[in-house]
Amino acid sequence: MPFSYPVWVDSYNPNYKNYYSKSMGVKNNSYSSSDIKIGTSASNSYDFLNHRIEVADNGAEKIFKFYVDEDLMKTATYKKNKKEMYVEDVESKLKERYFNKWKAEEEAKAQKFRNERYAERLAVNGQ
Repeated sequence: MPFSYPVWVDSYNPNYKNYYSKSMGVKNNSYSSSDIKIGTSASNSYDFLNHRIEVADNGAEKIFKFYVDEDLMKTATYKKNKKEMYVEDVESKLKERYFNKWKAEEEAKAQKFRNERYAERLAVNGQ
């Protein structure tokens, strides 16, 4: 993180001679990614997130994918013969996945607490 920017973005795109150019596009069957760091200086910066955009062209359609920290956030498909764009609802699947993860973590935490209390009761009762 040069100088003292509170947010720094390192972008990478293999489509350009200068992989780290400031402004860029993404060609077919390629990608572009950015690492975002936060902090106060080069010696006091922390990884915050990575995002990547990909585009693939199979002849009949172009498929666009957007990732944040390797999680697929959004997908869109452009049908060339129909000249129509379809956006897939990846966000609700992602929300469901994280909701289920957090719910399981909460249930495990509650069960651990119940087990500890039960062990204390057994110890108090001399069992």
